[in-house]
Amino acid sequence: MWLRRKKERYSAIDTQLVADDVFLRPARIEDCDEWISVRRENRVYLKPFEPAWPENCLTEDFFIRRLERLNNDWLHDRTYAFLIFEKNSGELSGGININNITRGAGQQASLGYWISQKCQGRGWMTQSALTVLDFAFRRVRLARMNAATLPHNVKSRNMLLRLGFAEEGFAKRYIQINGVREDHILYGLNREDFYDSKRLDLSAP
Repeated sequence: MWLRRKKERYSAIDTQLVADDVFLRPARIEDCDEWISVRRENRVYLKPFEPAWPENCLTEDFFIRRLERLNNDWLHDRTYAFLIFEKNSGELSGGININNITRGAGQQASLGYWISQKCQGRGWMTQSALTVLDFAFRRVRLARMNAATLPHNVKSRNMLLRLGFAEEGFAKRYIQINGVREDHILYGLNREDFYDSKRLDLSAP
């Protein structure tokens, strides 16, 4: 499986995923101003759920360096990062990543995501996650996806369950969130379980 995966590089530039109400693609340099604007608008809302924001994180220089790193990670099969756009307006509404890819016997990664406050409750993140999970299992050829969320983040926990993730454990002081190492609930989803629950064709290209 791994030898086959190495021959199937997918260019970040050429990749776009489409769901009912949103489309997803890797960030481009022309997204800089809108990305900074949306992140600034949601700073208070997002900071309690994310690692501490660097002081210069809302600058063009930071965005360019981040873009270069993510493009390099995509090329080397380490991270696949997408921005989420509302289909009709084309407005940026969030982001979702396949992070920390492990090959060899593991063939797994971690799911990370964020969405702007005004877009909450529309089902866009669930649509985005379903689409990215299909990409991860079918095109990136992963066998398993992991996720972790703060115990009090009920919206995130409920979404993971809707996607088919199973709650698998508790990790004390697992990840640094807003400057403090926080406890997390751990979730996992295997490829076969995802396609069984969603009734998708596992053999389709």
